[in-house]
Amino acid sequence: MLNKFNSFILSLCVMLLAGCGGSGSEPSVAVSDIQVNQLKYGQLSQFTLTGNFSDNEINVSTKNCKGLALVAGGTPTSKSVTCTIGAAGTGVVSLEAKLADGTVLKSVSFDVPNPQVSLVTNLGSMVVELNPTATPISTDNFLQYVNSKFYDNTIIHRIVTTGIFVAQGGWLSPNPAVQPGQKAAIALEVNKGLSNLKGTIAMARSAELNSATSQFYFNLADNVALDTSSGGYAVFGKVVSGMEVLDALAKVKTTTAYGLSDFPATGVTVLSAAQTK
Repeated sequence: MLNKFNSFILSLCVMLLAGCGGSGSEPSVAVSDIQVNQLKYGQLSQFTLTGNFSDNEINVSTKNCKGLALVAGGTPTSKSVTCTIGAAGTGVVSLEAKLADGTVLKSVSFDVPNPQVSLVTNLGSMVVELNPTATPISTDNFLQYVNSKFYDNTIIHRIVTTGIFVAQGGWLSPNPAVQPGQKAAIALEVNKGLSNLKGTIAMARSAELNSATSQFYFNLADNVALDTSSGGYAVFGKVVSGMEVLDALAKVKTTTAYGLSDFPATGVTVLSAAQTK
């Protein structure tokens, strides 16, 4: 799981042509540009440096990007490094190339959008935007399940429209059976400035505060009481497209089945979940 990297700076001596620890510098060495192939939170990105590297070592450091590594190959005018994006926001990820004597050749900052996940259901599609700045643990946990395809072909197994209004999923296959591949429970993230308002997504849990694993729920109405009830429930994102799917969920009739109350009388399936940003 990725941690919160708000002030994390990883420095690595990347040997572009010569070994680290050399002395002196050639006047011809230069980095004219730094480009990146993608900037997707929690995903591996490749940064390509172009210029004239001569026979000098260049020290490359990154901010808010984990696991910096040199890509094999390249040319005397083009070298690449990879790392995993660990923050979202304006200018939060940066890469700096310097000579051994500390001379800065190029420093570039990049904007990273909040991660978004597309959920395709048999009632329609919706896009959920996550908030890694406020809730990095819940966001990273959810994205790990998404990117491992855990949520593909799972069902919404609980729809409640009395007292609280929620639709809960992320646990059962259509059989139904418990979906294999659950990860360890995560810490509860409450009091982060996010509320259980209609259209938000939050982590479901047992009576134990730090017990959330794969199960999530959508708020089908404003459920502000859930912010503090029994220790609170952690909101970590919101629906930004496809609110009509939540409205359709609220109209699904329920029954008691398989030992579960509030079970949808007609199946509601998450066909796929994919990180799109």
